[in-house]
Amino acid sequence: IYLWQREQGFLNTCLACRIRQTCRIKGGDDMRTLHTADWHVRDKNIEEIEQCLRFLCGKAQEVDLVVIAGDIFDSRDIKLDSKGAKLVIRIVSELADICPVAIVLGTASHDGTAAEVLRYARGKNGIHVSSAPEQILLRQGDFYDHMIGSLKPDAVISLIPQPTKQYFNQGNIQESNESISQAMNGLFAGFGAKAAEFPRVPHLLIGHWNVSGSKLSTGQILTGQEIDISVDQMNFTNASAHLLGHIHMPQQLGERTFYSGSLYPLTWAETEEKGFWIHEFDCDDLVKSEFHKT
Repeated sequence: IYLWQREQGFLNTCLACRIRQTCRIKGGDDMRTLHTADWHVRDKNIEEIEQCLRFLCGKAQEVDLVVIAGDIFDSRDIKLDSKGAKLVIRIVSELADICPVAIVLGTASHDGTAAEVLRYARGKNGIHVSSAPEQILLRQGDFYDHMIGSLKPDAVISLIPQPTKQYFNQGNIQESNESISQAMNGLFAGFGAKAAEFPRVPHLLIGHWNVSGSKLSTGQILTGQEIDISVDQMNFTNASAHLLGHIHMPQQLGERTFYSGSLYPLTWAETEEKGFWIHEFDCDDLVKSEFHKT
């Protein structure tokens, strides 16, 4: 069964899950995506976190895909028997019973590799956890790494966890920033070229990084404190929308770049409203984005 699954391109889902899975996309060209990030789940504030996540699960009943753009956990050292870890596994499983869930890992100090445990969560639809840059296809509630016959995918999803100097194996800070920027340009362009093979299909770029010009909760502007990615660079993907995590203030940059922000205030400085986005697509066009407060 495993070899057959691998040959068919099945990702992160068992045969039994595929048999019973349901798909919310009813053959039309429209798609609704819930975009969230920066849960920073920890045992501290667990009641507030669960309340926010329960509200999010309720809204997920209205969408076809849930995107979690990194930093699900507050610490990479979270224990699997902790209240926080148990809550996350339960919530992601419940979300996958509603619709497929695509996840990218966040920062090394928060998610680390801890969020990879969610690959073992199960639901009626697929769960995909990305720890390295990759492009996958969504089709009828599950994720594939290649086309299955001539079937048109419901969406093309490009996933890129937080780019780090360690990941690109660079030394000198200034040189590594320039090298990583060039490497990201090539990555974005490659994803764009591949996605162009599927016209009139939503192409979602999901990532966890700083965007030049984005605002922090304190009102400060990011100016090279970490590796910055520009909107112009992301436009090389020709994606329908850029759905990002890492900045805790929800915001929209340009026409199609969004930070969901954190689900609840993590510090005293985070006085802005918190929540998540629901984006609506008509074929490959983003037609509506609505922010839902938690």
